[in-house]
Amino acid sequence: MSASLGSEASTSQLREPVLIALLVCLVFYAVTKYFQTSGCPFAKAPKAAKKQGSMASTATTVGSLRLTLAELAQYDGQDASKPLYISVRGKIYDVTAGKTFYGPGGPYAVFAGKECARALAFMKVTPEDCNDDLAGATAAQLKTLADWEAKFDQKYGAAGLLVAQQ
Repeated sequence: MSASLGSEASTSQLREPVLIALLVCLVFYAVTKYFQTSGCPFAKAPKAAKKQGSMASTATTVGSLRLTLAELAQYDGQDASKPLYISVRGKIYDVTAGKTFYGPGGPYAVFAGKECARALAFMKVTPEDCNDDLAGATAAQLKTLADWEAKFDQKYGAAGLLVAQQ
């Protein structure tokens, strides 16, 4: 009888770490799946589709919306009755579906109502990097930007284009 009690105790001791390891794996899987589908821009840099090439954004359909930078700034999420827009290399995306990330209080709210090519290329979330100045960008940073454009094209589609001040 003492032999069976000893084996039960060792089985119980073995089961607990295995269950903890399985629980950790399950939580890790759930978190990574959430960030892959949630629209979080910096969770993982997206891969551009191979068939689209490095200039993926040129092959996409662009909506009829045309705004200046000043007009784009009105779509920063402060007015809940308006959609939430960002621009990447002059293409405007309606990111209202991702308002928990791009809307007021979101971790990437700084992008809302702005051109954010530099911020995405340099992987920075600062107001001063929300512009179209790609001077000094490396080939790798430009590739990162192209990957983000492909992601926005796929997830949101281009609603329109930025136009020059009239």
